[in-house]
Amino acid sequence: MKTRHAVLLLVSAVTVVMAVRAVVALQNGEFGTVGRQVGVGAVVLVFGVALYRRWETLG
Repeated sequence: MKTRHAVLLLVSAVTVVMAVRAVVALQNGEFGTVGRQVGVGAVVLVFGVALYRRWETLG
């Protein structure tokens, strides 16, 4: 597996964990935590996808 694909896999895993934490927080009524998890998860996902797409350029 290339490093590029490993990075995308790791970013995907972190995003899924953040989404699960957001769902659990929503069920508990912790709306501040939901916003934080969604916000951080989105930033991680966008950064990871951008890194994956520009891997050769940054190399």
